Amino acid sequence: MITRLFTLCLALCALTVTAFAESGAEIQRRMAQRLPALDALKAKELVGENNRGFVETRAAADAAASTLVSDENRDREQVYALIARETGASADAVGRARAKQIAANSRSGVWVQDERGNWAKK
Repeated sequence: MITRLFTLCLALCALTVTAFAESGAEIQRRMAQRLPALDALKAKELVGENNRGFVETRAAADAAASTLVSDENRDREQVYALIARETGASADAVGRARAKQIAANSRSGVWVQDERGNWAKK
């Protein structure tokens, strides 16, 4: 009986790891597909990168832009949660660390938010 339970637990763990890997790959694919449109919104100064690692609208955005921002943030939230689970950090800490990386790697002219919440063009 104990052997069966142990085997079942191992199988469930393996399935969980596989599910996370697949969802991570799917999230990465969606984010890569969205990147050109997101970069275009940044170039038009309609969106910026906030200090929590999420995209934020900076100006009036149409429905398509708002949907794009929501979809991107939903995927980022899932990625941060996956990384947090793997590292033992909080999802918020992962997002804030990622925000610093994003700000450092952003192109000139992109709106970024500093740690205090102030917005500035890079």
